[in-house]
Amino acid sequence: MSSASDKPRPLERRVFREEIREQLIEDILNGRLPPGARIVETRIAQQFGVSQGPVREALRDLELFGFVVSSPFRGTQVRKISTDDLLEIYPIRAAIEGVAARTAALQIDDATLDHLEDLIAKMREAAANDDAHAQAHLDGAFHHAIIKAAGNRMLEHVWQTMRLSITTCVTHAVTHRSLHEITERHVPVLAALRDRDPVRAEAELRHHIEEPGEWIRAARAANPESPSGSTEGSNDTTEAAG
Repeated sequence: MSSASDKPRPLERRVFREEIREQLIEDILNGRLPPGARIVETRIAQQFGVSQGPVREALRDLELFGFVVSSPFRGTQVRKISTDDLLEIYPIRAAIEGVAARTAALQIDDATLDHLEDLIAKMREAAANDDAHAQAHLDGAFHHAIIKAAGNRMLEHVWQTMRLSITTCVTHAVTHRSLHEITERHVPVLAALRDRDPVRAEAELRHHIEEPGEWIRAARAANPESPSGSTEGSNDTTEAAG
């Protein structure tokens, strides 16, 4: 005999949870909730006009995805990404997206290739306007399109859990290179995908991601007294870097 806890939760509660989770993710990635900001369940519940139940569930999801951290005394806070965190995430991201590019190259369709071309064109417009926010959003869309083209749901899930760290990367990249250069670094990746060359596509995307990590490593080596603590305030752009 099944207990009451075994019964499916009402659809309305699941929808509330997903809406709250996605809105908080957007607020974090856009910098409306900066690193270290406290997230209070009662305030979020009032904002959405719901009970604290779906808010609590949404915050559990965010903690699982690495967007927030919780402690008994400090409550729930937006996670701070340190330079050391970034240096650790670059090779992991390169490996994951490299696998995606290799797989996508074998099955990507012309519509997706045209979409990637269009995203690069829009990145060039954003760079010309010195619009880092728009450029970062388009950059993230470019990488996400390749992830989706791979058709591997588990791979996409893992990539999504790194979105906060990936977002933080873009601010560091543009401190070392111009928006124009950041944009043009996507061209060899698209060329390899257009040629349906899986080996080259993987190599190009891995290099595309690993190189900005080397920029950060070199900058820190040149300034060894620079703190390796949090990169507070750095996740004020929209999406992924590279």
